[in-house]
Amino acid sequence: MSSSEADDQAEIRTDESPRYKVQLVIPAGRKRYMDVLVPQILKQPGWDELRIWVNTRNEDDLRYLDGLPRIDNRISLALPREHQPDGNKTIGQFFKDCIASDTLYIRLDDDICYLEPGAIERLAQYRATHEDPFLVSPIVINNALFSYIFQVLGKIRLDARLTANCLDPLAWRNPGFAESIHNLFLSAVSENKIDHFKFTSRPIAINRFSINCISWLGSEFKKFGGNVPYGEDEEEFLSVTKPTQLGKPNHFFGECVVAHFAYYTQREYLDKTDILERYKALCAGPDCLDKALQSSPPLAWHEPGGLRWLC
Repeated sequence: MSSSEADDQAEIRTDESPRYKVQLVIPAGRKRYMDVLVPQILKQPGWDELRIWVNTRNEDDLRYLDGLPRIDNRISLALPREHQPDGNKTIGQFFKDCIASDTLYIRLDDDICYLEPGAIERLAQYRATHEDPFLVSPIVINNALFSYIFQVLGKIRLDARLTANCLDPLAWRNPGFAESIHNLFLSAVSENKIDHFKFTSRPIAINRFSINCISWLGSEFKKFGGNVPYGEDEEEFLSVTKPTQLGKPNHFFGECVVAHFAYYTQREYLDKTDILERYKALCAGPDCLDKALQSSPPLAWHEPGGLRWLC
């Protein structure tokens, strides 16, 4: 795709908002997850550039990342500015390069395994027309806060009670719960019922949430230079500390859905399931749909009655 075609496709402008470029960023990377995410991004309209934040020392993953810019001229690599890659500790340094006033940014974890068709464009449009929130997040499947909202709004039923805690012992820590909610969501996709998980957009404040997928305005981050202090928890700083200092809420945008594969507490277990392969097949195209939707029993969660969604 030429740069002029990308500009025509991705510029976000309404009568109520200025024009923004749309830059996607991914702290990366693990090839086995990026293989699922990147092809989906390339199918999505509404973005200008994809910057890969190189935050790994794994040689196989580095070779994979090095080849991505050859796939599409909108993809480029961002190398560490100050600190050598060391997991979550060193992601914060990349935000200093994401403060352009004419740009809105969307950060995706490298293990985002599903993007609803049109998700990037809709998220960017909401971000562009809602300038007050510090961060905007779409609905995220397998995110503890969103699982809590699903239960409170009666969208899922579970005998155990979830809490409004991003480290909830079930929704964050328990891998069986994660497997069940993925199965639940894949079933909804197969029945064309993704909208079941959507809800009215709403503010959230002084409550940490997992930043699996977030959007911010470069003009807002420019006010503090995009400086996430080294050694400080990136997620805590961005979802709670900085917006509290600025007196700003965050927003959960309820009209677009993505899925997050696993927290580290769930990863070893989920890597042994077929969940990731089913997402990969689902996003490969209609010919692979049947394979993608071959699921485990829908009530995989071990609590009595299982985890289920309510029509």
